[in-house]
Amino acid sequence: MAKRPAAAVDGQDVKNAYARWAPVYELIASPTVPARKLAAKRVNAIGGRFLEAGVGSGSALSLYTRNVSLVGVDLSHDMLRIARKRAAAMPNVEAIIEMDLMQLAFPDGHFDGVICMFTITAVPDAKAVMAELARVTRPGGTVMIASHFEANSGPWKITDGILTPFAKRLGWNPSMPLNKVMGVPALTLVEQTPLPPAGLITLLVFERHD
Repeated sequence: MAKRPAAAVDGQDVKNAYARWAPVYELIASPTVPARKLAAKRVNAIGGRFLEAGVGSGSALSLYTRNVSLVGVDLSHDMLRIARKRAAAMPNVEAIIEMDLMQLAFPDGHFDGVICMFTITAVPDAKAVMAELARVTRPGGTVMIASHFEANSGPWKITDGILTPFAKRLGWNPSMPLNKVMGVPALTLVEQTPLPPAGLITLLVFERHD
């Protein structure tokens, strides 16, 4: 039987979905905590000014050390209300801003790096977002993506198949292929690492070049 493709997820789908998810997001996202910790550890090892693209409820904010100055952006007003409360006591968080990742309101090369966790599958055009993340990162900087991409085998393939028809209601595409984030001219992939639980998450590290 052919796999039913996911319907395209747009900005309004994301806003609607995360208005529902916001009160229970921490519980739903608990399996991603180990991957968040590992990704944040990588950011801390680099340091500097980072953009967290898709900051959501700010669940990762406490994981960044003082050598990381952070700006968080997200499209969901409901999630950002939680993130702002968390960020209020964190001096290394510069701002939490409602913003579309398709059109980032920052100048070119504004950040030393970008970290985007569990968000790239919740945008209408992942490659366009990748180009924006590259644009706001300085040459020599780092763009990190942590997300679940389409599984080609094993139990995650079954789960993807079950969830994919509900992509618009979920607010993300459970079976987005990895190649959707590749091929941006300004980015070179330097690392691809599976993260827990059981390889569900993939960490992609790109270097921004001229």
